[in-house]
Amino acid sequence: MAVQQLDPIAPQYRTATPAWGRWIVSLSDRLDRVSTFGFVIGTGLFATVMLCGVFFRYVLNNSLSWSDEVALMIFAWAIFLSIACGYLHDKHVSTDLLVHSLPAKWAALVRGLAEALSGGYLLSLTVAGIGAIATASTMRSDALHLPLTVPYLAIPTACVIMDIHWVRRNVACGTPLSASAKLLVAVAFFVLVYLPFGHYVPLTGTLRAVLILLMLFGPLLIGVPVALSLGLVSTFYLGIFADVPFETGALQVFNGVNMIALMAIPLLILSGKLMHNAGIAKLIVDFAQVLVGRIRGGLGAANIVASFIFGDISGSAVSDTAAIGSLMIPQMKARGYRPDFCAALQGAAGTLGMLAPLAITLLLYATAVNASVSRLAAATILPALLVASSFALVTLVHARRHNYPRECVPRGELLPRTLKAMPGMLALVVVIGGVLGGIFTPSEVGSVLAFYVLILSTFLYDAAHPRRLFAVAVEAGYISGMTLFMASTSTFLGFVLARDMVSTQIVDLISQFTMDKLAIIFVVSIIFIILGMILEPPAMIFGFLPSFMPLLMKADVDIVHWGMLFAVNLGLGCIIPPVAMNLFVSTQLAGVRYEQVVKAAVPFMIIMMVDIVIMAVFPQIPLALPHIIFDYPIK
Repeated sequence: MAVQQLDPIAPQYRTATPAWGRWIVSLSDRLDRVSTFGFVIGTGLFATVMLCGVFFRYVLNNSLSWSDEVALMIFAWAIFLSIACGYLHDKHVSTDLLVHSLPAKWAALVRGLAEALSGGYLLSLTVAGIGAIATASTMRSDALHLPLTVPYLAIPTACVIMDIHWVRRNVACGTPLSASAKLLVAVAFFVLVYLPFGHYVPLTGTLRAVLILLMLFGPLLIGVPVALSLGLVSTFYLGIFADVPFETGALQVFNGVNMIALMAIPLLILSGKLMHNAGIAKLIVDFAQVLVGRIRGGLGAANIVASFIFGDISGSAVSDTAAIGSLMIPQMKARGYRPDFCAALQGAAGTLGMLAPLAITLLLYATAVNASVSRLAAATILPALLVASSFALVTLVHARRHNYPRECVPRGELLPRTLKAMPGMLALVVVIGGVLGGIFTPSEVGSVLAFYVLILSTFLYDAAHPRRLFAVAVEAGYISGMTLFMASTSTFLGFVLARDMVSTQIVDLISQFTMDKLAIIFVVSIIFIILGMILEPPAMIFGFLPSFMPLLMKADVDIVHWGMLFAVNLGLGCIIPPVAMNLFVSTQLAGVRYEQVVKAAVPFMIIMMVDIVIMAVFPQIPLALPHIIFDYPIK
């Protein structure tokens, strides 16, 4: 995976281009600045609207009927603008491991093909978005009866901005030959799917399946961003069907974001970034060191404890890995820990963010399968403790083998460090108490948490400097846009898979061999672990999970039980190559080669597989607390 930093005002993008190209670069820069300001302000606005809803409901005892509706409209604009900015700055996740194995000449050609296919999908989405405006104008919001064109126009607007960014990157700043080739391929893809080609060349059976697999995995492996790859294959599906309105693609992408529960995601990511900026994450690390630092390898165990706590607060595996890793990995290396083990441990510990009570993964899962967020939140606690304990076991065994030191943490530091960490720890109470107690909705918890952390940053830690806050909000917006763009295009993919009856075919195929409950759980888990090696969680949740739910329901697999197993599956996917997002992050922090970290992470992969087996065989582990709190049945 390559994440290139593209400076939108770098001199080489101006001097190497003709006059008209420099004009495009200038326009792209201006649009980027406006879009960045727009999504930062938009995030603040929809969070404020959600807070007002909470204030009116609990303080004034007068619920606002329109707060969710208005917040969702602003949210749509904020997200699509952040998607556009993220595209210019190469913040969307891509996998180009295949390209690195090619000779330089071929690698350049393949990268050019990836850019061309990206442009083809962006052009298709732009035309579909413009075409669907008429459809959106016929629909009204529930409370204020506003036309849905108000939020929907965010799609064609963001697409036009990304088209200009694409022209800037690939035409205005490229050689005439490469620019012409990319433009030709992009337009050719658009023409084929817009015709649609399936009307003239019907594709059925094995040929269609092969083409679909090539369109799904081919772009992924050559460096097309994951979100765009999912959109590519879905749009290609429309070309095969030949009887689906072209604007359906834009409507499905909009529906993938137009969900109230998803509003918690950018606010959780922003909260995690703010906590790291204010030094709250470091205080949590200091507290963890006091708890377990005295045992041999205690610094590694402290890493796990800190990741467990911070993951519960940030709700993001990547945020957890980056925030705690930037603090812990340098300390561990300085104390003699092997750098590859530091990176492997941090990558594994970062997956605990997926088992947080309000983890982004669980919010997406609950949205996709219509599950109770509160019950899922309760079900995370014991599995998270199990996985964290298993990581600690691996760490302590490794520490004993390599004679890592004990940490000399003075006993007198216990109380001071605990008191300093308490304000940040209270954020955990806000998240767990708010969700399990039914006080706030998931989106409201996100806004309350962000507000609480902002108050701490301003009055307690003096870290709320306007310029830095803006920079933190921009960083969080890039991650939010990346995550939700994958969620939205995955929704589109789920639509076409459902239309092609893929789920029915999968159920029929597997049910021919077995319908044993445990067998079904293990087979589907293996499938998702394999998918997790190349796809991001939103892509699997919205693109593939709906196809397997009928099979799981037929085998009488509990939806909450499966949610916990699914979260661990996805966490395992974060540390298994080739994508292994967490390992890429921790590798950069530790300054070691990727293949070294993969080898060091094998014990963590194995222990996570053991944890999956334990939770599958004993559903009482994840379902115990939902049963106690909500009287949820244990199957």
